[in-house]
Parts: sequence; C-alpha cells; structure tokens
Amino acid sequence: MKEMTLYSIRENALKSGRMVYSTQQLANLIRKPKTIAKVYANRLVKKTLAKQLIRGKISFTDDDFVISCQMVEPSYISLESALLFHNIVQQVPKEMTCVTTKNSLKYPELGIKYHKISSSLFFGYSKFKKDNSYVYVADPEKALIDGVYLNIFSKKNYVEFKEKLDKNKIEKYLLKLKCRGKNKIKKVFKND
Repeated sequence: MKEMTLYSIRENALKSGRMVYSTQQLANLIRKPKTIAKVYANRLVKKTLAKQLIRGKISFTDDDFVISCQMVEPSYISLESALLFHNIVQQVPKEMTCVTTKNSLKYPELGIKYHKISSSLFFGYSKFKKDNSYVYVADPEKALIDGVYLNIFSKKNYVEFKEKLDKNKIEKYLLKLKCRGKNKIKKVFKND
C-alpha cells in the first residue's frame, strides 16, 4: 500500500468535515494503528499542517467554536457563547462555554470551559455548518435554561434577553425538564 503523505492525511481530514482529532480518530481516518497515527499527528504539528490542542488532540482549524465543540464529545456550545453565536449578545465572552454530560473540564490555555449537565438536559441544540466543518450550538432559549440550571444566569438575564427569545420554545423546553432543579428553572421563566 502506498505511504500516506502528511498533505494527503490533512486533505482527507478536511474532506471528512471534522477538524479536531484524537489520536484514535486519526488512526481510524488513516486506517493505521494508533501508535502510527501518533507519529503522523506529531509530524503534522511539526510541519504546521495541524495544531496541537492538548496531549492526544490535534486541530486542522483555528476556529474556537469548531474546536470547543469537537474537542469533547458529547458537547454543545451553550451559555454566553451560544448567545454570541446567535447574535443575542455582542460582547465576546472571555472563554468558550460548552455543556457536556461528562465531568466539567477547563482548558485555560485554550480558553474553553465545559460544564457538566444532567443527561436529561442534553437537548435543545442544532448542528450548524462552520469553517468547512460543523458545530453543535444551543438554541438561545436552551442556552438560557442551561445557564439558570448551572447558576450562571438569573431572572435578570432572562428579562434582559426575553424580547429576542421564542416564548413558545421556552415553554416547550420547560415541559421537557426532568432534572434536579427543574422547579428553580421554571420559577425564573414563569410570571414574567
């Protein structure tokens, strides 16, 4: 079998639509053992064809939305970052904020933070094309609900943004809640 070049690996990665790869994902892409994929990953970074994010993860893009969404799976962009994505807020948050069903994680060197949410709250997001790839982003209504659940947003935030939100979607999401803290969340969005 013909030896793969670094450029052909990068091209295959870009064609796949995925921009962030773990060593195992790269091994699957090039159909080689993980040990060989690790060598290729190091060479891609050395030749500046990819960027080292953290140990065992490389990226073929600099787009913060794509990186944060694809680095930890399952996750989706939420909170302030989702509100920025949907043009609800104009101020760029100091870090990308995502939610995941895995344990909370923080990568200060990358400016990314993952908040753990209950698996019953893992809904209310959509897939968007971005930078020849994809991102999963919470609807603005769900980003606000996630923020209330995580004690990041309050009634004051809801009042500030409610003119830009779909009240029917909020009602639909509130009916789906089956997590601890659902009464606290419902209280913020009721009686407005």
